[in-house]
Amino acid sequence: MELVPVILAGGAGTRLWPLSREERPKQFHNLSGAGTLLEETIRRLLPLEPSHVIVVTSKAHEGLTQEQLAAFPLPHLVLSEPRPRNTAAAILYAALYLAMRASDSIMICCPADHHISNTVEFIRLLREAIRQAESGKLVTIGIRPLYPETGYGYIKAVPGSGPALPIERFVEKPDLERAREYCASGLYFWNSGIFIWQTSTILDWFRRLLPAHVAAFAPLASMTPEELASSDGRAWQTKKSAFDAVESISIDYGIMEKADNGMVIPGDFGWTDLGSWKSIDDILPPDGAGNRSPQPDKAVFLNTSDCSVFSEGSRISVVGLRNVVVVEAGGDILVMDKDSAQDVRRLVEIIRR
Repeated sequence: MELVPVILAGGAGTRLWPLSREERPKQFHNLSGAGTLLEETIRRLLPLEPSHVIVVTSKAHEGLTQEQLAAFPLPHLVLSEPRPRNTAAAILYAALYLAMRASDSIMICCPADHHISNTVEFIRLLREAIRQAESGKLVTIGIRPLYPETGYGYIKAVPGSGPALPIERFVEKPDLERAREYCASGLYFWNSGIFIWQTSTILDWFRRLLPAHVAAFAPLASMTPEELASSDGRAWQTKKSAFDAVESISIDYGIMEKADNGMVIPGDFGWTDLGSWKSIDDILPPDGAGNRSPQPDKAVFLNTSDCSVFSEGSRISVVGLRNVVVVEAGGDILVMDKDSAQDVRRLVEIIRR
């Protein structure tokens, strides 16, 4: 059975403004110094020897995606979305294409904006997830919580033993008191957004739980693989109509929360969801005072602690500050207390107005 990574790379990443912008969002930037987030996502999956890789992204980023995929000696395909409609539509799009190509396959659905430091452990857990998926399970990877994080969703597992546990329920982002309870229980895990299943299995669950999506995408299912992959002409207009017709809904809410065969595999492999400037600290090595930059030659720190600098061109000097991030990109400069990282999205809305 074919093994196919499906990389979800359609996000805008507004909380990493001004580096991440509509024309070049965060997945196409080198934030760690080891390659762009998209390149790192593909590279860490290569030990599984996938038959090919699919990247689902927006039409505006098709060219950028092709450029980065060209660096890998692996057959690949870019599926362009006419408009963002969340992860359920993106995964159904890829699953329909895979169903046309082969009788069945294993899909590994991964966001393109994660950083993982222990690739060996990550691959070990994915191999277990593949074994579970081959028996018809819907599998996700849960991250053992390191602290009571209020910015992540959680997955509660049914008590038990073994590498994979049945899922009891998904939980939205909690307040701090509840997050502490989750951490103490040992049964709650951060929701990584990484999913593994057989193509035939997930399509069956789409038919059961999201029939409106299946109905809207029915014209796509009658296309040839070449037409489905096309971003031109009549095929593109058909895809636009399909995406226009469906509700924006996540695969978590649309299927995983309602299906009765979901499994979670708990793991600890240095996972970071790079959703804010504060989170970038988790992937960059600090100096003796806790200051960080992926380009140390462009950052000068004096009497400064726990500060971070990101620059597209200019040298940035920080004096006498702590807990501040400074970003220079695209003609804009951001200076921000790290504890205000979640406010960047509001800032972008103000700038757009």
